[in-house]
Amino acid sequence: MSKIDKKEILVSSAKSIFGVIPFAGTALNELFFEYNGSIKQKRLNNFIDILSEYFAKNSDVKIENIKTEDFNDIFESVLRRVVQTKSELKLIRFKDILITQLNNPIQEIELVELYLDLISSLSEEEISILHGHRNFDLNYEEEINNLNKLRDELNQITEKQKRETIIINQSRYHDDEVRVKSGIEEIEDKIEPLKKLRTSEYYELSYQKFEFYKQRLFSKGLLVDNRMNRNGSFAFQNMGITEFGLEFLDFIINSEK
Repeated sequence: MSKIDKKEILVSSAKSIFGVIPFAGTALNELFFEYNGSIKQKRLNNFIDILSEYFAKNSDVKIENIKTEDFNDIFESVLRRVVQTKSELKLIRFKDILITQLNNPIQEIELVELYLDLISSLSEEEISILHGHRNFDLNYEEEINNLNKLRDELNQITEKQKRETIIINQSRYHDDEVRVKSGIEEIEDKIEPLKKLRTSEYYELSYQKFEFYKQRLFSKGLLVDNRMNRNGSFAFQNMGITEFGLEFLDFIINSEK
C-alpha cells in the first residue's frame, strides 16, 4: 500500500469518526477538511493526522464513547486549544487525554478543563521543573524536619560532652552521638542527590528564567515556597510541590500510558 493510499485511509477514518460531532454549528469533518490554508486549519489537520494514525494502529479504542456528552465537551475544549499551539508535544498530550477519556472516562469534567488550561499555558520547561519538584513533597519536608531535630540533638550532645569532667574509656553520651550521627547520615544520603533538581543548571536554563518559571508555577498553585522551614533561605529557593501539583502530574502521566 502506498503512502498516499494509507494517508487517504487515515483521513477517511478520521472523517467517519469525527463527522458525527457538531462543532460551533458545523460538522467536524467540514471544519477539519473542507477549508485549507490557514494556520489554525493546518494545526487542526495535523492533530487529526495524529489521532487518525493512533486509531489506525490501535483497535482497542472504545469508539462508542465518542458520542457521550462528556467526551463531546472535552473534545471541543481540546480542539479550541489545539488551534492555539504549535507545540507538537502539546498535541501529543492532548491526543493522550482524548484517548484516555475514550477508554477510561474521567467523571470530573471541570477538573479536566483545569488540567487542559495548565497544559496549554505551561511551557515544557515548566512542566519539566514541576516534574523534578515532585520529589519535594510532604514526605520530603518531614525528612527535613527530622534532620533538623537530629542536628539540634547532636548540638545538645556536643554541649553535654564539653561539660563532662570525668571520662572513663568513652563519653557517657557516646552511644547517643553514634545514633544521632547515623540518623543524620541516613537522611543526608537520601536528600543529597535531590539537590540538583533545585538548580537552573539541571534544566539547562538561565538562573533568571528558572526563577521566573518557579514563580509562575507558584502562582498557579502547583508549587509552594518552603523557605519558612529553612534558616537563611531566600524566596523561591526551596520550593515544594503541592497536592494539586502532584494530581496534575498524575493526570499527565496516566494519560501518557
